[in-house]
Parts: sequence; C-alpha cells; structure tokens
Amino acid sequence: MTELGVIEGFYGPMWSWRERQALLQHLATGGFGFYLYAPKADPFLRRRWQEHHPEAEARELADFAQQCRAAGVRFGVGLSPFEIFNHFDDAARTALASKLEALDRLGIEELAILFDDMHSTMPDLARIQGEIVRWIRSHTGVGTLSVCPTYYSDDPVLDRVFGERPPDYLESLGQALAPDIRIFWTGEEVCSREISPGHLKQVTRKLGRKPVLWDNYPVNDGDRMSQHLHLRGFTGRPAANAAYLAGHAINPALQPTLTAIPALTLV
Repeated sequence: MTELGVIEGFYGPMWSWRERQALLQHLATGGFGFYLYAPKADPFLRRRWQEHHPEAEARELADFAQQCRAAGVRFGVGLSPFEIFNHFDDAARTALASKLEALDRLGIEELAILFDDMHSTMPDLARIQGEIVRWIRSHTGVGTLSVCPTYYSDDPVLDRVFGERPPDYLESLGQALAPDIRIFWTGEEVCSREISPGHLKQVTRKLGRKPVLWDNYPVNDGDRMSQHLHLRGFTGRPAANAAYLAGHAINPALQPTLTAIPALTLV
C-alpha cells in the first residue's frame, strides 16, 4: 500500500496548533504515516526564510514533532528558500546553513525543499536546483529528503505564470538528484481531477523514480477550488496508481477538521 501523508502546503490562514493536533490524531489512527508542515502563510519558511522562527513558534514546532513521533507519524518541514536558485552565493549558503541547523534542532525527520511557485528564466534550472539540494543534504541530519520541482505538473498554467519551463526539465532534475530523494508531483493539472497509472508511469520514467503524489484535494485555496468545501471521497485515483507512487500526500482544506472526512476515504 502507498504510504499516506499530509502536506500542509496551502495558501490561506494559519491553523492553530490545537487544530493540527486534532487532525494528526484522526489521520494517525487511520494509518497516515507522515505530516509535512509547509503553510505558505508561514513567512519563516518562504519569503523570510533566512530568519529563524521566534522562540515561541519554534517551541510549538518542536512539541508537535514530538507528538507526531508519539503517534508513529514522521514529521517534516517544507522549506521554500524563495528563488534561491537565482543567487546561490556565499551569503545564501551561510543563511541556509544557519536555517538548516535551526530546523534540525526541532527534531524533524524529513525536510522538503519546495521550489514551487517561483519565477525563473534560467535554462539550466534543474542543474542548479540539484546543486542546491546536494549542498543541503551535506548540511542537514534528516533521514528523508524530498523536493517539489518548480514545474510540478504538466499544467500549462505554470508556464504562463512562472515562465516557460526549460526543455526536459523533469528528466534533468531526476538526473541531478540522488535516487533516494523523493520528488513531488501533482498530476496532469495543478489540481488534478483524475490521475491515471499511465500518466504516473510516464512521470516515473522521466524522473528516474516513482513520484510522491502531492494531491491538491481537498485543498480549497485557489480560484477554482475555493468556491466549495470538498467533502466527497477521493475519486479518479485508481488503486493501480500504487505501482507508480512512492507516497500519496494530501494538501488539506483550509478547515482542518473537515479535511479528515475525505482523507480517511483513502485508507
């Protein structure tokens, strides 16, 4: 069975820690195996990534990491060093080393490097991102490392908003990353209605590994998804997909309690 998890990766208001704890207990009981904290509204993970979390917030993160371990759930953080690939110089390396040390102190077991929703016109983007991830690996003690590409879907909306993707971007990124590094993929669309084994087989070939599905359901933060609460069970994700997936992470709704309703239909 494909490992199930949550990646708190939406745009929208931050949850309270009590809300996270309640969702954790629901999903851990259902067999979910990992939880990645990566809300876009946390400035210390994206636009202000060079700065450390304030002491009180760092303490909350460390406490939640312990709660995840106690529940048998692997806890990780999604760091988005915003457009660092445009200026990966000595200053960026110094700031990044300090940030990684601070994250290690929280007791995280997985680190996700998220290059999503960033603009670049670099033709060798995949090579530079691979260089950054290799450098990060040598400066962190986490056991599991994962990456979200800048072009994490075939959806042409990414090219319109963030610039045209370089030729063979996925193949180049797969070659630039060690085989054990997990790579996220959302499907043919950013918010995919259906995801087929045939599609995932093609992505597996391009990446040189099975992707981790970043499933943008039941998330409701974008123009298309924000008009409704998505409470129905997951559809369009056949069981045969498991042969081509290294994991299945759901991006939750803005309402944490309601997220458990569709999430548990995957179990």
